[in-house]
Amino acid sequence: MSSVRSLDDLDRLSFRLARVIRQQYPQLSGQGFTLIDLEERLLPFRETRREMADGGTASWERAMLRLLSGEREILRVETGLRDACHQALAVSSPTLALVRTWSNSLLSLGSVSPRSGDVRATPEGHAATCCRYCGGRTPEGRRVTFCPHCGLDLTKRQCPACSTELEAAWRFCVTCGRGADIPALRIAS
Repeated sequence: MSSVRSLDDLDRLSFRLARVIRQQYPQLSGQGFTLIDLEERLLPFRETRREMADGGTASWERAMLRLLSGEREILRVETGLRDACHQALAVSSPTLALVRTWSNSLLSLGSVSPRSGDVRATPEGHAATCCRYCGGRTPEGRRVTFCPHCGLDLTKRQCPACSTELEAAWRFCVTCGRGADIPALRIAS
C-alpha cells in the first residue's frame, strides 16, 4: 500500500505561486523572477499567511527557505542560493535574512509546478484526465484515487480562500467557512 502525504506548507506555497504566476504574471513563467519578486509580489507573507498551517512568520519563512532550497524541484535556483538556504534551514531559527545577499538571484518554476487544470487535450484530440497537482496523465478507464506520478490524493481539493484540504463532497470549508465554489472533481470511473 502506498503512503500518502497530506498537503504541507510547501505544497500550499507552490500551489499559490503557480496560481499567481498563471493569473497575474504569466510573463514570469518564461523569463523568471528574483527572490525579491518572490518575497514581495508573488508570495508575500501578508497574503499567504492564511493559507499556512499555523499562519506565523516562522512557518512562512521556513516554507520559503524550503521552496528556495530546491526541495521537490518546485523552483530552479542558483546553486549558491540553494546551498545558503540549506545552511539557513540547519540553524535553530531559520530566517530569510540569512539569504538576503541572494535577493537578486534569478529563479524560475521547476519541472514540478502545480497545475490547475485536471483535463487537457492529447495530441490525438481525446480528452485526457490529468493530475491537478503535477499535471501528469492518469490512467484512462479506471477509477483513480491517487496520482501515479506524485502520489497525492485526487479525491480531495483545496479551499480557494485558505487552501485547506477539502473532501470532494464538502460544500463549505471547515477552516474558513467559505463556500467551496470550485468545479467538481473529474475522476475517471
